[in-house]
Amino acid sequence: MNKLLHKKLTFRIAIALLLCFCQQSFAQKTFLQRLEPNQINLQYAGSIGFLSVGVGYNFFKEKTNLSFHFGYVPEDLGGELTIIGIKYDYKPFSINIKNKLIIHPINPVIFTSYTLGKNFDFKFEKPQYRKDYYFWSSAFRLHMGAGSEVKILTTKESKIKSISLYTEANTNDLYAISWFKNRKSTPFYEIFKLGYGVKANF
Repeated sequence: MNKLLHKKLTFRIAIALLLCFCQQSFAQKTFLQRLEPNQINLQYAGSIGFLSVGVGYNFFKEKTNLSFHFGYVPEDLGGELTIIGIKYDYKPFSINIKNKLIIHPINPVIFTSYTLGKNFDFKFEKPQYRKDYYFWSSAFRLHMGAGSEVKILTTKESKIKSISLYTEANTNDLYAISWFKNRKSTPFYEIFKLGYGVKANF
């Protein structure tokens, strides 16, 4: 089995396990209805590509969200990259304005990303480097951060329940370790990346 096929198989298994884990939240729906996402989004930047598209599932009255993303960086913007990601965010606070707007001022988020391509791998080849010389993965990143969201509610007759505009700042494991080792010379804010997006909730 070649490396690309192994990566694709691993990603599909991960998606299947996550969907099975969340099945209790869809107890009143048929099997096909359980697989239908209730959110789509488009995001600019934010560590998962120059542009990315995604689908998501809301849980616990939209207080939490699990989403799957496919991002792309074109060749002329730093080299062609394809990135897949799985994101989980939590909305602990909400401000309701006249049943027309809902503001989520701070939403903690955690997600993983994996960069596809022959120049990226889950770990460095052992014959080429001594053990633990490069301890990180060139393809896999673990991110954490926080965002803010403004949700515009639609009419009851609309199939789209709401449209959300959001911004998100996140960092990853490698950036955090690099900052810690050079914290006297590197400002903390420089390890964060900003992303902006729009969501449609059904």
